[in-house]
Amino acid sequence: MASVYPTATAKLGRTEFLFSYDPAMVDDMKGVPVAFRSYDPDKRLWTISVPYADRILDRFLRRFPHATVHEYASHERTKAAPPPPPPRPLHPDPYEVLHLLPSAPPELVEAAARTLAKLHHPDRKPAHEQARATATMARINRAAEDLRRRGVA
Repeated sequence: MASVYPTATAKLGRTEFLFSYDPAMVDDMKGVPVAFRSYDPDKRLWTISVPYADRILDRFLRRFPHATVHEYASHERTKAAPPPPPPRPLHPDPYEVLHLLPSAPPELVEAAARTLAKLHHPDRKPAHEQARATATMARINRAAEDLRRRGVA
């Protein structure tokens, strides 16, 4: 039977190391706090948890450059990806752009459009914010015009 030494297996937040006795490597393993390591003497298997696994794996590969390393994806990574969010409409609801309820009276719609236009006018913004202000101003004007066409404002 072929020897499986040395082998490292990374899975679910921990890494398991299997190797023949090597005093320096055992000292490295013992340098990990007890809460993050365990040893099974029957299998000669060391298990190191996440905060120290990468550091020990690096030392392991330096000591055993010919070692076999197996990586298994965690359970979370193998789940199906959630469906993408629904696409946003090209033109958002004009009431939402103007921060109004659909029941708002026409006078309030016009007042909100004027107030937001004053707030977001590109000429009132510093140079580095003018591009964003121009885009916001275009959305405000489009929303107000849309409501005027509908006869709301």
